[in-house]
Amino acid sequence: MIKLTEITRNNGCITCVAYVEDCKQRIDLSFSESKAEFDRFDMPENYEWCKSHIAHAKKYLKSLIGKNIASSEKTIMWY
Repeated sequence: MIKLTEITRNNGCITCVAYVEDCKQRIDLSFSESKAEFDRFDMPENYEWCKSHIAHAKKYLKSLIGKNIASSEKTIMWY
């Protein structure tokens, strides 16, 4: 599970704060709509195991390209 908060769009960039399940440390994400890639991606130390979580966040942020952001928060869960 990953929870995205503070989801906003500004100048072709979608930014948010990500919280990986059971972790309190925030991960700031910045996603370029024109490149469909993260502009900035700083993974905290010892969070190497969270790459799949970030991939799920990327897929969701990519789905927002060209659409209105309906909510400033999103929880993504998978099995």
